[in-house]
Amino acid sequence: MKILFHLNSMGRGGAEHVVSILSRKFSAAGHDVIVATEWFSENEYSLGDKVKRINVGLSESEETKGRISKAFTRLARLRKCIKKESPDLVISFCAKANFRSAFSLFGMKTPLIVSVRNNPVEDYAGHRFSTRYMEKKAAGCVFQTPDAMNYFSKDFRDRSVIIFNPIDEAFLTPLPETLPLSNEKKIVNIGRISKQKNQMLLLKAFNKVSKSHPDYTLCIYGGSQEDDIYSSLKKYVEENALTEKVKFMDVSNNIREEIMGSAMFVLSSDFEGMPNVLIEAMALGIPSISTDCPCGGSRILIDDNVSGLLVPVGDAEALSNAMDEILSDKEYAKELGNNAKSIVSKVLPDKICKEWEEFISKALKAAR
Repeated sequence: MKILFHLNSMGRGGAEHVVSILSRKFSAAGHDVIVATEWFSENEYSLGDKVKRINVGLSESEETKGRISKAFTRLARLRKCIKKESPDLVISFCAKANFRSAFSLFGMKTPLIVSVRNNPVEDYAGHRFSTRYMEKKAAGCVFQTPDAMNYFSKDFRDRSVIIFNPIDEAFLTPLPETLPLSNEKKIVNIGRISKQKNQMLLLKAFNKVSKSHPDYTLCIYGGSQEDDIYSSLKKYVEENALTEKVKFMDVSNNIREEIMGSAMFVLSSDFEGMPNVLIEAMALGIPSISTDCPCGGSRILIDDNVSGLLVPVGDAEALSNAMDEILSDKEYAKELGNNAKSIVSKVLPDKICKEWEEFISKALKAAR
């Protein structure tokens, strides 16, 4: 089968991570795989030697044009790529790429599978016409959670499936017998610095908990994509004398080595799809806390008070109390971390890829 994936880029995001794993697995299984993206990012996931990468984005001069002109140029470029490559199937990830793929395939018989990767209330509510057209055009959709699926129409849900994110195989290799001692007093957060990820909530909770646990540091891994948010975080750190305790780290290609053996992982987001970083932290046995945010991914991954802790969205006091609970009881923290490792059996790459292949076969059969 010839499969064309479409998404904005292969930068270090959750959807991009999934596409990198699926494209490598599918190409290894003998499929002809193409990944068509709008732009190249500075730090990208690998696609492997067998996967063809095509740029369908705008040139520098085209980027200076108006919004409508740019939108139609993107559609035309993707449509031209699809016609030239003639794939058996197009699979798109995330709202804008889903809309783009649906409209690019207007009048064409090439089947489309879309994938919703974030809270649909945030990504689709303001785009009713595009959303409805996507629902009608797609042969099916891959969701991550029931909450996300339930946002859409019944006929669309009936052609859809829920599939977890696969874990990167690097996280499946055995951990060293002795974990880095330097990480024992390290609290970690991973994710781009943005309003969605709400690192300010984490800073406020850490500010409180560090008063009773002064020997712990907080490391936030993630490039600054929203400068005003980054500036406000830096200002808070400076005003609360946390400069020596809070470290803003660059995105790491060796995040496993960076965080293994950490005292705690915290996800403070206001909304998420199914957070890969939480899956990876749990797989490493790191005691983990997450906001119980829409659209329910963290709630599916964490069995509260068994394999991690869930706290209400935006509640700094509840988050600081949960952090204190883990830091104050090493046996409890160890139990949470050990239980968290059970997530691995649900997200094995081969298992997830098989589920994708089964759904693709079902969707293609229904589309004929």
